Amino acid sequence: MRFGFGQVHAGGATDIGLRRAVNEDAVLVTETVFAVADGMGGHEAGDLASRLGIAALNELAAAFPGTDVAPGDSTPTEQQSAVLLPHAQDVLDAVTQADDRIREAIGARGGTTLCALVLVGLEDNGGAWPATHPLTSQLPVIKSHGSEPPATTTALRLPLPPPGTARYLRDVPEVAPDEVAPDEAAGDAPDAATRRPLHDPEPTTDVLPRYRAASERLLEQPNPIPAAVDGDPAADQMRLMLLNVGDSRGYRLRDGVLSQLTRDHSAVQELIDAGVITEAEAMIHPQRNLITRALGAGGNSVPDTQFHAPRPGDRYLLCTDGLTGEVEPAVIEQILLSHPERSKALSALIDAALASGGRDNISVLIVDVEAPSS
Repeated sequence: MRFGFGQVHAGGATDIGLRRAVNEDAVLVTETVFAVADGMGGHEAGDLASRLGIAALNELAAAFPGTDVAPGDSTPTEQQSAVLLPHAQDVLDAVTQADDRIREAIGARGGTTLCALVLVGLEDNGGAWPATHPLTSQLPVIKSHGSEPPATTTALRLPLPPPGTARYLRDVPEVAPDEVAPDEAAGDAPDAATRRPLHDPEPTTDVLPRYRAASERLLEQPNPIPAAVDGDPAADQMRLMLLNVGDSRGYRLRDGVLSQLTRDHSAVQELIDAGVITEAEAMIHPQRNLITRALGAGGNSVPDTQFHAPRPGDRYLLCTDGLTGEVEPAVIEQILLSHPERSKALSALIDAALASGGRDNISVLIVDVEAPSS
């Protein structure tokens, strides 16, 4: 699709892997909305959860198709294109709808991660959020890479259960922090340790139980602030909104360097951030399959959000942990650099994950921001 700043082209692929009987991942590629989802809970739960999550975003894409032009026509201005783009609140509403649908359809039997990149229009105040948006108040800031300004994100810290705690409690009530116990949606992600012996039992992904009080405190925060972006706010009328829930990731390749833009919502990531364990220790930690956010399950389904100005030459990668659990970032970077053609890059990424064991479903999606065509 062509916009005032250039063009956006995307492609996605998914593979069942070598160990799973069912592919519980789902991928969405439209003109303006791109997403991957990693379901958990088995064929009748995880598969349905990921498809429901993707369906809600597909409805969003249908409602806001963006603006394209026929060959020979003039390229639309960014102001014209932004008219038919969703705003950040529309995206959050779609994610909330997905969460509600999953909980209603399958109860606590499963859920899904989500990582999405959406072209959104700016508000009248020039920011990504309305002037009185409740979720942007007093938010922590993610450290930026190099000279990039930081991107704001919502972040909810939930208490982690001690190692060895029982990992699955059905119908867990909403409780205070000191009473929280882990809740599991069975039957998903691969072991984080890529060198796990093949005879090991199939791993599961666990989700912390719903914790209402923490979510309510976040929603009640006053005096919202605009979200920061990595470009000049006056340069255009749209942004790339990146959001994630769970451990599916978003990366960006810029100037030959691959950067992880999202932060995993997992127990081991919390421990890494606190300096309790190293990334190497996280690969074999007993809570390596415990995630702290998911749609349709657990205690928190609020996505992290960040906004990036479209810049020709940037390449974004969205993927499930079937890729990142098998392939090192340096290898992913090299594949993206050596395969400019999206279809070949997608195939090479999946082949690399399969060659490393293919213990989980593998989903990858590449979004290229290109300069205007001559």
